Amino acid sequence: MPAGNVAVTIAKWISVLAGCAAAAYLLLHFYVYLTAEAVIERRYTLPSSLIQATKGTDAVARGQHVMTIAGCFGCHGHDLKGRVLRGDPHLVETAGNLLALSKSYSDGDFERAIRRGLRPDARAMWGMPSFSYAYMPDKDVEDIIAYIRAQPQQGAPTPRPKFGWLARRAIVDGTLVPSSPDSPSIIMPADEGPRFDGGRYLANVGCAQCHGADLSGSGYAPDLNVGASYTRAQFFHLMRAGSSRNGHWLPTMGPLAKARFYFLHDYEIDALYAYLIARKTIPPIPHAVTTTH
Repeated sequence: MPAGNVAVTIAKWISVLAGCAAAAYLLLHFYVYLTAEAVIERRYTLPSSLIQATKGTDAVARGQHVMTIAGCFGCHGHDLKGRVLRGDPHLVETAGNLLALSKSYSDGDFERAIRRGLRPDARAMWGMPSFSYAYMPDKDVEDIIAYIRAQPQQGAPTPRPKFGWLARRAIVDGTLVPSSPDSPSIIMPADEGPRFDGGRYLANVGCAQCHGADLSGSGYAPDLNVGASYTRAQFFHLMRAGSSRNGHWLPTMGPLAKARFYFLHDYEIDALYAYLIARKTIPPIPHAVTTTH
């Protein structure tokens, strides 16, 4: 074959391969977009609700206390108008303006948002850490709603999350999942018995978001077995001032102590400390195992 014809043939094959590569690239993007969109737009079952906001100034004050411990103001802002949680080009996520939502949300809508991470349209709230609140007692949920409803309604709802390519790929890979937990599958801190239930609850709503659902550590946050190495006085200082047992200010715990844990009552810190000691020293109560034949 003449050299000129060979060159033409090679050029054609290169063109064909380039076209195939471009088509594969587009198909991959199309697949990722549609697969992620199916997850983003998925509708979940909305459970019924009997929750009703409690009345009275005591309920409002207690609702503020629960929201402080649970970290609600850290995401939604001290004015509850919401703020950007993640603003990178691939995922723009904003906490809701609770003052605006109180215009349209029923008490049941708020409960499903808190405990299940679900919007009234049955879509998922991606940034809502509902795994920590799924088993929040009715009284706490009702007091939280009471506090929200006691504030003036103002502003507009914040936008829904915006997902770029990398975020959508993470959804397809399963590394980015919506916060719409299936209650039976939620991991809880170890059950050490009724005596320690109060501390276990505080650990769940106040600590699990950083230290992991089972408190075994996550990223920079250590296993909370470390709490058992503190004396009671040292633990109180940790929770009030964010300082280690050696008196060193902790750059992560320090701001959290100032914003959230400083407001814990003494009996709440005592209950949390007792639970962490039990978690370190007492075998947890095993869950019942159901077998099928």
